[in-house]
Amino acid sequence: MARMVIAVSGTPGTGKSIFARALAKKLGAKVIDLNALIEKKKIYRLDVDGTKIVNLPKMREEFVRAVRASRGPAVVEGLLAHLLPKRYLTHVVVLRTRPRILERRLRARKYSKTKTRENVEAEALDIILWEAVQIHGINRVYEIDATRLKPGATVKLFLDALAYKK
Repeated sequence: MARMVIAVSGTPGTGKSIFARALAKKLGAKVIDLNALIEKKKIYRLDVDGTKIVNLPKMREEFVRAVRASRGPAVVEGLLAHLLPKRYLTHVVVLRTRPRILERRLRARKYSKTKTRENVEAEALDIILWEAVQIHGINRVYEIDATRLKPGATVKLFLDALAYKK
């Protein structure tokens, strides 16, 4: 893959969307909203609780189509972005937030107690980071604690890491 395609992942409430838009603007890149793609292509089913269960193979296929149809750098953002095919991504950013702060954010978003607990536990246990490293390798994954950082500072931290300054 000759061009930069950066996946931005993390548990809900970590700042993925804001970071991805700010990074894309800085790089002059296209943003691929994975959640919008999943919704548009209707590649999910609902479980008994109303939670969307994504068809991962179809999500990957649709992502590949979107990347192939675009030109230049791209930033793909979404909870499942770290599960995208390794060969189409040059970097994976996993945004992190301290669990107590994340819990407050999710409550403010009116998440149920069960969903809040599940997401806070996933964050505390590094689930997304672990999955990202398993799939993409330690050298392609960038972990950023965005708990108290503004989007511009988070983007700068990532760009510094890319330039080997951090």
